[in-house]
Amino acid sequence: MPCRELAILSLIAVGLTANLASSVSAQSTDTGAAFFEKSIRPVLVKHCYECHSAAAASKGKLKAGLALDTKQGMLTGGESGPAVVPGDVKKSLLIAALKHEMPPSGRLPAEVIEHFTKWVDMGAPDPRADAAPTPRREAFRITGEDRNHWAYQPVRNVPPPKVTNVEWVRQDLDRFVLARLERTGSEPSAPADKHALLRRATYALTGLPPTPDEIARFVSDKSPDAYEKVVDRLLGSPEFGVQWGRRWLDGVRYADSVDKSGEYRSWVIRAFNDDLPFDRFVKMQIAGDLMLADRSDPRRIHASGASLDGITATGMMTLAVWEQVGRDLAVAEIVDSQIDLVGRHLLGLTLACARCHDHKFDPISTEDYYAMAGVFFSSHIATGKLIADARLGNELIDIPLLTASDDAANRKIDAEIATIEARGAAIAKKVPQAARLMAVQEQIKDLEGQIARATATTKKSLTDQAAKLKTEQKSLTDDRLAKKWDDNPPELKEIVAFQQQIAALRKIKITAPLAAGIAEGGVPGSNREKIGDAPVYLRGEYQREGAIVPRRFPTILAGERQTPLGQRTKQSGRLELAEWIASAENPLTARVMVNRIWHQLVGRGLVRSLDNFGRLGDRPTHPELLDHLAHRFVASKWSVKKMVREIMLSATYQQASFVAPEAAKADPDNQYIGHMNRRRLTYEELRDSLMMAGGKLVLGPPTAKDTAERRTIYEPLDRRKTNVTAAIFDGPDSKAIVPSRAETTTAPQALFLLNSPLVADMAKRLADRLAGDTSLKTDEQRLERLWLTALGRPPVAEESETALRYIAQHSWAGFIQALLSTNEFTYID
Repeated sequence: MPCRELAILSLIAVGLTANLASSVSAQSTDTGAAFFEKSIRPVLVKHCYECHSAAAASKGKLKAGLALDTKQGMLTGGESGPAVVPGDVKKSLLIAALKHEMPPSGRLPAEVIEHFTKWVDMGAPDPRADAAPTPRREAFRITGEDRNHWAYQPVRNVPPPKVTNVEWVRQDLDRFVLARLERTGSEPSAPADKHALLRRATYALTGLPPTPDEIARFVSDKSPDAYEKVVDRLLGSPEFGVQWGRRWLDGVRYADSVDKSGEYRSWVIRAFNDDLPFDRFVKMQIAGDLMLADRSDPRRIHASGASLDGITATGMMTLAVWEQVGRDLAVAEIVDSQIDLVGRHLLGLTLACARCHDHKFDPISTEDYYAMAGVFFSSHIATGKLIADARLGNELIDIPLLTASDDAANRKIDAEIATIEARGAAIAKKVPQAARLMAVQEQIKDLEGQIARATATTKKSLTDQAAKLKTEQKSLTDDRLAKKWDDNPPELKEIVAFQQQIAALRKIKITAPLAAGIAEGGVPGSNREKIGDAPVYLRGEYQREGAIVPRRFPTILAGERQTPLGQRTKQSGRLELAEWIASAENPLTARVMVNRIWHQLVGRGLVRSLDNFGRLGDRPTHPELLDHLAHRFVASKWSVKKMVREIMLSATYQQASFVAPEAAKADPDNQYIGHMNRRRLTYEELRDSLMMAGGKLVLGPPTAKDTAERRTIYEPLDRRKTNVTAAIFDGPDSKAIVPSRAETTTAPQALFLLNSPLVADMAKRLADRLAGDTSLKTDEQRLERLWLTALGRPPVAEESETALRYIAQHSWAGFIQALLSTNEFTYID
């Protein structure tokens, strides 16, 4: 075989492309800084700065020459060497010290040491300056510089700028992009070809590749609105909600080990498909249980008066993360997790960094934090028992999703059952021993059936229960033999008849799925069990309570004069909080969401730090465009689909991903958006595409006892377990707020594609499908169908010739697996 052909096949087999290099999302830097501020800095301040800081040195108390109050001091270390070696726990002396003798006051909890270990493994991200830090302010106050920060300004209705190349413009947003390019002497890229554009759009909106039939229809459609029709078709697809719902779930730490019924996930998918206005989407997830239902549809009204969807939507608040600790500390951890979620995911602010002290960079005080904490302390997602590990989803309250009419019907049945049970109990009193013996025998029979089906973890408990009942059965039998009482009196027939009536009534009771949700009132039995304002926890320690802070919004956003939350309604304040967050007057919510939409479509946000619009976050590359989109978003009644459509129909979105060398040199990070960003398929997109290529993917939600291969969003996501394949391809992390997925290129990814039974099976299935398709008469036709299925385009002549020669000597399945391992399959142009 010629060397050129060997080279081509080698490239296909290992899945490499010359112009693709390993890259990691900037998100990791932002996440690291937030982790440092939340889990590392407070411990250093409390336990280390007294002996290892500039302040200690000024008093002549610096020990071992080690300063831990600056980034450089940490890296330089003291007399024994560097305190921290980023990425190397074993060489980091600080970790060894924490495990043994530090601090002098006593060994720190294992959880704290785990946080430091994780931090070093992350590369020891440290946002502190190299010089000893100057406190942001002696006493908290909001400065003029704070108030002038771009993110806190009202959203402006910015008119589109004038541009020279008006022919390029398709949407007003294009003018903002083009004006920036023209100012720098740059030009936008040429439009993407129809095959690349269709593949890009189809993945963006559905997470699936276009089918050969869809490709043929689009390529042959010469009408000027051909692409517009494609976008509208994809926006109307039920798979839109699956794709965009999955991205939302990334940001809320979704795990179906918490959302056990899957109701919250289904609601999110349905909300995106229905284009539920985003302001209502937000309000329902914070306080849907407090919002009155639409009375026009009684089928959707819960027994409480709220809507079924409203109760289900609050599942977002149950996805908190906490450790296996005592109840009062667990309550504090739950609330901190909720504040972190609301702050970062909805407002783009790291509010949780103010838990132990005033925020070091943003104008958020500790009082601001506990003012919001009071709202969440006044609500609960967990029962009053000792709260277990959140990874198990234990101790969460379960809310049956019963309509008012269904609940009334069930109550009527319960009343009938209670009446019959009372009659049965009265008869049982006449023959107590015989009635009890019959009941014990029935319980033993039921338990034996459960034991036969039980897992190893539950079998022992069931066996112990059965043993106790068998002991009681023997005692009753011995008593019957001794006292000669009748074990089958006529009264038992009446009791059995009553039991049969009860069983029949229970069968007709209406059952409903259970939703994990939030409810008013603090966690029963905790130190915050009542609705009311909360005290500041000094240094974040729940045992040390300071002044009580009225429930309110952060001062920098809502001003000094605020009516305390819950004062008028006598409720937690969640509904007022939700309405304020989702208000058009709030300068952050619309900006954060349109920035996220832009990121999901274009590949990078106008603000790169998607969950941090504060000082540590990035400034917008196109601030006027961000405000233009945010204003239009609100004006469209917060329609996500309209915003998605507007961006996708723009010339900006339709650019090719190719970038000329001189342009890449001038703008290496593509901040000016002079070309489309190439991206790798997410884990879900990759798995779904493989299953679709093999003809095994079944669309739609799973049903009871479903064995079909459904979309990956329905794959179990358990906080106790790691999905290795998902981890290899930077899949979802159910324990962390993930504003954007990391995008790495690693050897295990290539090895998976080359060796995985999944890929091999799908390749064989696709080969069988091609061979069995009677409409394909020749190998050339089969090859073209293969290319369209896998890559979304037909092959060029050289590719066809090389492929056919390889297949002639080897197999279709082997070649298809190689093709499914290429970067052209796993990346989107």
